[in-house]
Amino acid sequence: MNYYIREIQTNEGVQKTAGIKARDDVERILSSDGFREIIVETDLEKRKKVNSILGIYYHYETMCKWNNALKKLKKNDYLIIQFPVINHTIFLNHTIRELQKRGVKVVLLIHDLETIRSSLKKETSSKQKIRLNLEEKSILKGCNYIIAHNFRMVDYLNKTLGIDKDKLISLEIFDYLIPGFDENFDGEKINKESPIIVAGTLRLHKAKYVYDLPENINFNLYGVGYEGKEKQNIKYYGAFMPDELPFAMKGSFGLVWDGESANTCSGIFGEYLKINNPHKTSLYLASGIPVVIWKKAALAEFVRKNNCGIVVDSIEDINQMKDLINENDYLEMKRNVMKISKQLRSGYYLLNTVKKIMKCEEN
Repeated sequence: MNYYIREIQTNEGVQKTAGIKARDDVERILSSDGFREIIVETDLEKRKKVNSILGIYYHYETMCKWNNALKKLKKNDYLIIQFPVINHTIFLNHTIRELQKRGVKVVLLIHDLETIRSSLKKETSSKQKIRLNLEEKSILKGCNYIIAHNFRMVDYLNKTLGIDKDKLISLEIFDYLIPGFDENFDGEKINKESPIIVAGTLRLHKAKYVYDLPENINFNLYGVGYEGKEKQNIKYYGAFMPDELPFAMKGSFGLVWDGESANTCSGIFGEYLKINNPHKTSLYLASGIPVVIWKKAALAEFVRKNNCGIVVDSIEDINQMKDLINENDYLEMKRNVMKISKQLRSGYYLLNTVKKIMKCEEN
């Protein structure tokens, strides 16, 4: 049988999921393919209240909940765990080892790796880096397969962390489900002469570049935490729920950028862009919108290969690159985007990756 973990948090007696779009979509896609859910529940309030002395007991208690939820798994079963787990336990590697002793195949689907991000932060102490490295590495090395974002992350895990390349599978790009999209899509909202779309978290500490956008390019902004003022070239439309945002956005290209500067993707978030798959890329493409992406981003290769957007060194280069594209080129780009959109909205990339893993076992 095939299973996946669904983590539930209890807050003041009320059960709730993490409510994160990428994780929720993974659960829906796997469920539609016949995977069965295994619920692991943790008391969120209890976790907040524990002190350092009781911390170890909390981790042990969480491990017991995991073990109890997984006790029915047997030889040749598959279990997909979204990583990092939300209800963290330092004993997760122990749980994985016990599953493997029973012949269960454990697959980690990576969303984020603190090992990578912490190594980029100056304020992260050596002690913290060592702890994170040991915790994450033991889990990564202990599982049977790892679904990494892309081939750059595969190389990083293999060359930097020493993970066996045979168990590393590239996802390519995250899927993005949009309920009701086919019935509601309005292609007229997406045209070459419209502003550039910037969607996602717009808070200053996370997206500093948004407050340094060139004045000769028009932008439509969508997201939480915008602290700037509207200008002649900048229109802020507010925040939307993930399933509503695709129908609200209008423009020519969706911007995939991160960091402190509009000149280049700098800082911690810019460096991370070289390795990870930003979920906003999937949002734009699933919504039928071509993308503008930083030249050194890991997903720039995907954009080039599929001719679903343009690649730039700097945000200031966007107008120049748009001028090089005629209307027919843009229409061809939109057609390519719609092919990818259909795949993203059907869960194609995750399901294709799972099939590759199953074939590895057959061989």
